Amino acid sequence: MNVLKRHPGLFLGLGIMILFLGLWFVRFQFIDTLELKYYDVMMKLRGEPDAESDIVMVDIDEDSIEKLGRWPWPRSLLSTGIRKINEGKPRVIGLNLLLTEAEISEGLRELESLEATFGKNLLKKTGGEGKAFLQELQDAQVRLDNDKKLAEALQAAGNVVLPIFFKESAVVGEKNEEPDPALMAQSIQNVQNEGGFSVPRGNEIVLPIASFFKVAKGIGHFNLSYDMDGTARRERLLYEYNGLYFPSYTLRVASIFLNMPIQDISADLGTAVYLGSKVEVPTTLYSEMLISFKGPRNSFRSFSYFDVINDKIPDSVFKDKLVLVSPSAAGIMNPLSTPMDPTMPVGEFSANTIWAILNKAFVQKPPWTELAELIMIIIVGIIIAFVLPRLKALFSGIVFAALLLLFIGGTAFAFVSGGTWIPSMYPLIELIIGYIGVVSLSYFVTEAHRDKVEGESAETNRMLGLSFQSQGMLDMAFDKLRRVPVDDEMKDILYNLALDYERKRQFNKAAAVYEYIEKNDSKFKDVTVRKKKLLQASETMVFGDNFLSGDTHGNGLMETGTDTKPTLGRYEVERQLGKGAMGIVYLGKDPRINRTTAIKTFRFADEYDASEIKGLKEKFFREAESAGTLSHPNIVTIYDAGDEQDLAYIAMEYLEGEDLEKYTKKENLMPMRKVIGYMADIADGLAYAHERGIVHRDIKPANIMLLKNDMVKITDFGIARITATSQTQTGIVKGTPYYMSPEQFSGEKVDGRSDIFSLGVMMYQLMTGRLPFYADNPAALMNKIMNEPHQDPKKFNPRIVKPVITVLNNALIKNRDKRYQKASLMCTHLRQIGKRIDAMMVRQKEKNGS
Repeated sequence: MNVLKRHPGLFLGLGIMILFLGLWFVRFQFIDTLELKYYDVMMKLRGEPDAESDIVMVDIDEDSIEKLGRWPWPRSLLSTGIRKINEGKPRVIGLNLLLTEAEISEGLRELESLEATFGKNLLKKTGGEGKAFLQELQDAQVRLDNDKKLAEALQAAGNVVLPIFFKESAVVGEKNEEPDPALMAQSIQNVQNEGGFSVPRGNEIVLPIASFFKVAKGIGHFNLSYDMDGTARRERLLYEYNGLYFPSYTLRVASIFLNMPIQDISADLGTAVYLGSKVEVPTTLYSEMLISFKGPRNSFRSFSYFDVINDKIPDSVFKDKLVLVSPSAAGIMNPLSTPMDPTMPVGEFSANTIWAILNKAFVQKPPWTELAELIMIIIVGIIIAFVLPRLKALFSGIVFAALLLLFIGGTAFAFVSGGTWIPSMYPLIELIIGYIGVVSLSYFVTEAHRDKVEGESAETNRMLGLSFQSQGMLDMAFDKLRRVPVDDEMKDILYNLALDYERKRQFNKAAAVYEYIEKNDSKFKDVTVRKKKLLQASETMVFGDNFLSGDTHGNGLMETGTDTKPTLGRYEVERQLGKGAMGIVYLGKDPRINRTTAIKTFRFADEYDASEIKGLKEKFFREAESAGTLSHPNIVTIYDAGDEQDLAYIAMEYLEGEDLEKYTKKENLMPMRKVIGYMADIADGLAYAHERGIVHRDIKPANIMLLKNDMVKITDFGIARITATSQTQTGIVKGTPYYMSPEQFSGEKVDGRSDIFSLGVMMYQLMTGRLPFYADNPAALMNKIMNEPHQDPKKFNPRIVKPVITVLNNALIKNRDKRYQKASLMCTHLRQIGKRIDAMMVRQKEKNGS
């Protein structure tokens, strides 16, 4: 409390930093929305509305609808427009209309029916005249078949790209049929996915009608992507369907404009899409492109569809251009909210995307930007805590303004000039709130100090203190007396107050008074000796004869020889639970809050000398330090740590359950769905620990507890080390050999990917009842783990599904750079598999029920 009063700014800054670190990790929607709005402002600054462009818009606008008739138009009108545009010899035409159903013509149907009836009943009776009449019927059908006219126009142009659409559902079932060769010809074949990233996935494809699809130059999906605020800022460049990857409508139009066949398009999921060697389009981890907009609405040359088909636009306008035919009239396609315009027509959105690809004007968010934002939050917190409170108001304001300008100007410059998006809203708001807090705190502290000086006098406080002491109100007496300057007379008064505390058996408070006197005069009477005795008297410590003997065959603390329950610190020891690698584990209770705990102890044997015991203690408390930073539902919670004499202990969460050892036997395997769920939870816990620089190093069934409530928890971070601190060294090999990673055997520096390998070994064993690597001696085992591939788990358990095998294979890769890089990714894949299995089980139940 005294430290808080002396340094309120320090605690304010650290509190704000911790708050914003927490908000950053959970992603607070309000701040994320502000970040997106700031992104929009920077995008407006980055736009180039006057830049040259090879894109020409043919707009189905309100004027065209009014003059040519209400929508939908007969497709003969569309065919006329395509032919008119093609006369100008454009490189590519994008027809941004979903032509998924044949045009309904009642007249055509009647003529077809009349032709069938006439041919069946009257043709033979009417002779030559009947044949002539039949030919006229057929010619009339051709004139009324608008779909055929449009198909012929598309074929004649030979450069038209049509959009397709994918329908999605929460769980996509796997397709078993062979892919359509025509679809394969329109898909991207060269797709790499070394990082295990996912792309948008459709379970149903909506194509143009067959006559259009057959003659189109190319197809591309037109599924849009929206951020949390409903604004479209990105384009999904790829969609997966039935194992095939299809480009977006905009990507396909751009590639044809560049004379790039579909075979020359390739992708590295989560990294980039490549148009041959000409263009590399950087993408997000979800294979989306952040669109660099050219400008707001009307940034591209645009002509009315009505003017085009009525020869009001010269053919030269379209020469070697990229022409987009798209509706903007109300009621046909809803406009989009974009960073540049809240009501941008879909066609102009596509034009901006294509323009960005053709001009290589990309916006990207590199993976390091998240770490940069986290570091900025910490730096701002340190400045708020340690710098601003020490400065005068003027200099504090200058520092604040400079930092504000640095954040806003630096991120805006990187975005506008380099196309690099560095999120900075969390540290920016942290800085503003922190500065306001420091200024406000400075004002209130100054006012409070002034009131204190003016309202109190030493004599008044001394008299009040003596009065409270005489009435037995010792706490109030100490509060007043400590405000009086300490002279010889006050030392005697305070000494008597401490004696009164002793008489009331309030030893800690008496020791606090002696300590206060000691700070002013350590040689005054016997205050130092009394303080030490009181601190010892306030603690109850009961130890048996073999407490420090190093003998682990007895019950340790429980062999005290008295009826009094032994204690460790404030914990009462109830009984022994077991013995671990580090020492004995007891069942204990915290009497302050009546909480049951497990207490893990380490006994330093008599044969160790003082220097060795010191090193062992340091190792033990490093363990407690690392494990104590973790707070996750799937990791055992550490409550406290301490030592008494040569015994160190850690108080942790008491778990009722069993470990997973018995479920590794062939005859006692758990259902596959349960294993998937448990492994996902464990991976989630490991991901949490890895994010904080903590590696477990000994993941195995014995260190995973299955509780009675069906939860799993990771126990024994006993060999964990904080890899992000200076204590990290290229480590000694630690862990259980069968579950160790190749890098543990080779003595390399170990990180979270080693835990992922161990988790893969354990998952393999829980799925099959066998270890993936087994040998009779350590040398042979090490050779197998480091050099030999694991056997196919289906050999031992044919029921294992293919996606699970994929997860196992990714986790057990020898080269850790090719293994899962984060446990969170393994967790995500396992949860996706679990959801798919659950969905299939529900469908199977419904099928059986029907």
